[in-house]
Amino acid sequence: IIVEIDEDGLVAMHATAPKEAPTTRGFASILAQGITGLTADEVLAIPDDFPQSIGLTRAVSPLRIAGMSGMLRRARTMSISTAT
Repeated sequence: IIVEIDEDGLVAMHATAPKEAPTTRGFASILAQGITGLTADEVLAIPDDFPQSIGLTRAVSPLRIAGMSGMLRRARTMSISTAT
């Protein structure tokens, strides 16, 4: 995961994952598309239960949900460190 903030204060998230990890690729894509274009403050305001709120618990295991939550935490952390 790479998070950049442009001169207007908007976040751009980029992520890669191996072809052998389609679920991870999907999660990364959801986050990247959702986060890109937000401000760092808006990224920080994304609720911790975002993966659950979009219904992923009905489709994937708790371990996968934890992985997506981890990606979101990392994107938040990187948004803070990049903004300062």
